[in-house]
Amino acid sequence: MKPAKKDWSFLRAHTLVPSASLLVAVVVLGVSFWYHGEQKRVFDSFSSNQEMMYQNYDQLIYRRRLLDRYYRRYQELQESGFVGQESRLDWIETIRSTAKRLDLPNVAYSVEPQREVVRPVESASSTAQIQIYMSRLQFELGLVHELDLLRFFRRLEEEAPGLMKVDRCSLARQLGPDTELVAETNIVATCSMALFSLITSDIGLAVADAGL
Repeated sequence: MKPAKKDWSFLRAHTLVPSASLLVAVVVLGVSFWYHGEQKRVFDSFSSNQEMMYQNYDQLIYRRRLLDRYYRRYQELQESGFVGQESRLDWIETIRSTAKRLDLPNVAYSVEPQREVVRPVESASSTAQIQIYMSRLQFELGLVHELDLLRFFRRLEEEAPGLMKVDRCSLARQLGPDTELVAETNIVATCSMALFSLITSDIGLAVADAGL
């Protein structure tokens, strides 16, 4: 018995559509995998950029807060007279008014020329931007009581511009221990004090020279 002949036309008619559907399904699946990979790559790129943006934003916020904090501190130092031109006239007037307000019998003073402070450690980033100057003040005060000297320095610290540092003071009694005279010099204080001022790049060196 001969085997039956295959009807190729019948097979083609009934397998062409499923085969085409399978081929389309494979192509669509391949395209889907490719598109998914591309989208994942784009998503990973966006995620990495977003994370970097968040880090940059956090750093920007931190620097802004740091800048605001130091700028406020800079303004306070500028308002106090430490940053900027040394005002000797204000210092002299403050010394005179303080001595008068505390009823000190007498006060004598002398101010040495202003000099630049030689820093022990130089910084390449700040040397050209910040310069510190110092003037030394020598003065002699007539005191009724030792506490007058502390009151005098406290008033200077509160009212005089700039930054002051008392280097040394010596007290000498003018009268005997059993003798007291009201509103007369019982003690003579001889003191040395340093006055500091800071010149920044936005102020300029001409300002420092103007204070000499």
